[in-house]
Amino acid sequence: MSKFAHALRLARSFAILSRAVLARGRIPARDREARLAMFPVDGLPVAEPVEIRWNDHLVPWITARGDRDCAVALGAVHAHLRLTQLEVLRKVAYGRVAEMAGPAAIDVDRALRTLGITRAVPGILAMQPPETTAWLDGFVDGLNHVVDNAPEDPPDFAMLGLSRERWTAADVMAVGRAAVADVNWLVWLRLVPLRREPGWPDLWDRLLAHGTGSIANLAGFDLETLLAGALGASLKGSNAWAVHAEHSTTGSALLAGDPHLPISVPNIWLAAGYRSPSCHCVGFQLPGLPFTAFGRNPDLAWGGTAPHTASSDLFDLTDLRYEPFDSRTETIRVRGGGEETVEIRTSRYGPIISDAVPMGATYALRWVGHEPSDELSSMLALNRARSFEAFREAADGMAVPGQNWIVAERTGGIAKQIAAKLPRRPHAPLADLISKPEAARHWESFVTAKDFPAERDPARGFVVSANDRPEEGPAPLAYFYSPVDRVERIASVLARARPVSPETMAALQRDVTVPGALALRDRLLALVKAAGERGDGGGGPSREEVLVARGAVVPLLVDWDGSYPETSRGALAFELLVAHVSAHYHSQAERAFYGALFTARTLIARDLHEPRTALVDSVAKALVATAKELRRYGTWGDIHRLRLAHVLGGLPLVGRRLVFADMPVGGTSDAVMKTAHPAVPRPHRAFYGSIARFVCDLGEPDSASGVLLGGQDGWLGSAAMLDQLPLWREGRSMPLPMSEAGVARAFPHLTTVVPCSTPPRS
Repeated sequence: MSKFAHALRLARSFAILSRAVLARGRIPARDREARLAMFPVDGLPVAEPVEIRWNDHLVPWITARGDRDCAVALGAVHAHLRLTQLEVLRKVAYGRVAEMAGPAAIDVDRALRTLGITRAVPGILAMQPPETTAWLDGFVDGLNHVVDNAPEDPPDFAMLGLSRERWTAADVMAVGRAAVADVNWLVWLRLVPLRREPGWPDLWDRLLAHGTGSIANLAGFDLETLLAGALGASLKGSNAWAVHAEHSTTGSALLAGDPHLPISVPNIWLAAGYRSPSCHCVGFQLPGLPFTAFGRNPDLAWGGTAPHTASSDLFDLTDLRYEPFDSRTETIRVRGGGEETVEIRTSRYGPIISDAVPMGATYALRWVGHEPSDELSSMLALNRARSFEAFREAADGMAVPGQNWIVAERTGGIAKQIAAKLPRRPHAPLADLISKPEAARHWESFVTAKDFPAERDPARGFVVSANDRPEEGPAPLAYFYSPVDRVERIASVLARARPVSPETMAALQRDVTVPGALALRDRLLALVKAAGERGDGGGGPSREEVLVARGAVVPLLVDWDGSYPETSRGALAFELLVAHVSAHYHSQAERAFYGALFTARTLIARDLHEPRTALVDSVAKALVATAKELRRYGTWGDIHRLRLAHVLGGLPLVGRRLVFADMPVGGTSDAVMKTAHPAVPRPHRAFYGSIARFVCDLGEPDSASGVLLGGQDGWLGSAAMLDQLPLWREGRSMPLPMSEAGVARAFPHLTTVVPCSTPPRS
């Protein structure tokens, strides 16, 4: 597509969305009582009375006498709180984004449909056991009750061009597949074009040597940006750790977890508790999926992190001249009128992804998630597990996404377990980003959770995971991991704090210190000293300019302790200097490569040890630029911003009315309190990070607490849309008890559901 045609599509989408936002007018405020009154109680298809209690933040606790009734109430709660979000997720799963976003999303829909995210759904439904089917069908009935009976549409329905559509079990499984899409796909969008660069072999070797993972920079409005937004729930980071009972102040095992995902309004998570004959859980769930992803039951608590599992391969089919492809056409409906017909080609190696995402060759994508696997049954069994052995057995059924589970037991034990289904590849360096067709033989057999050894009750007294490289397994788990800063910081704090208290666990989730940054700081100081000793000439700043800048920057770096509170001037100076050094020293290809990483700091640190005159000259230029920026900005929070906005809040001009918060925030890409950001020396938003927190003491049924970045309710104008933001910023949380008395205290607002006059559909 020509640049003009692309620009025209963007302009048309902007016009469509802007008109829709302006036409909405003022959005009325709704307090808690008003939102509870909107819950459609009458006719909810349950067989026996169900009690739904709500806390002041509109977090529900469901008590049901039957499992199916519990699932029905849970589905109704999801739809009541997040109806817009659910419709958006469903459209993403099926590649229907252009129905919301207009012509600019045609390529996104083509890519989503080519990826084949929902391909396995019929097989998944066919393999589910009756008890899973009953739970799923009940959940769907609850969703549809709200779709059919909600008193009004959410305020942003019209803005996004949405209308009410009933749900099916297949729709829920489609959303589930979209939520577990491979984190590496967005990486490839950035790295594949770099393979044409002359320096690609060296860049690739650097990546493998450091083993760092990748994430897309979300700046801009292009195919990568839209795909990143569409598959946001699949960009998983996270921290999770557990402390053995013998090393805790309470004499019980402790667990803490804070999943890292894109920062959005509404939050990607919602909180809920529920109790039925077979299930008793409290924690956090993904909208549209009927299980507790991280939380606790009476006997276990669990949290997970993404090990960035290598669950996909790209195969180069360019030289397979006679490879037969299957072909079908699909029609994309476009908001604003018109349709687009696209051809989808598939091969025995997977869909031809290069048809949808230009890559310069013919590439097929093979993904573990293209084959049926019953994660819903696994998660329901995991939620009901009463021992780590039962938990591990349940986890063996999980194929995608890969998880590194952290588990704590009421009996005091702790454990760590990999759960993933992966091709049985050999342990060898990955030769390149693209595989040759003969590598498909590795997909003839697989490893699963039972093949990865568990770590049980280590002598150090704790287990921890932060997307770091795990112990070697029976096959390569992944090739790229996050840097060790977070896992080392968590481990060091826990080791020093023993015995560890629940308060220490909660405080650690807000830790913004990155000790590893100090080594790079020291190297920068040495280079700054060398820059001050260089002579004039070469087109760079004069020696006098460098000395003046050094006087402004060096004291801040010397006094800096590696921490990133929003008030820090040292963190500001460090980040500005790193960004400017990279801008002056690295080539465009190198900057694009580093921009694809979870963090560029480890690679930049290696580069800064190269004794080159060009490096000293670059540092001199960066030093002067940093000093100039320090006259403009006072603290880290002046450029590092927490911006909470609706999905349409990024629209120029008109989107301002959908920006709900823009404030300074601490943390950074490598802090335990992750607030990831691009390496740019200007104000930016933290686009990804710690969006939910959970802590519990397994010895106390009412000890769990949690908080969401933002709020529970997705209804624009609701008092519960952003009411947890102060809690998140101040390190406070909501109680999430499990006992009947604790629930009654913490969830005082009661909704009673009575059976409808006609029996529920089976």
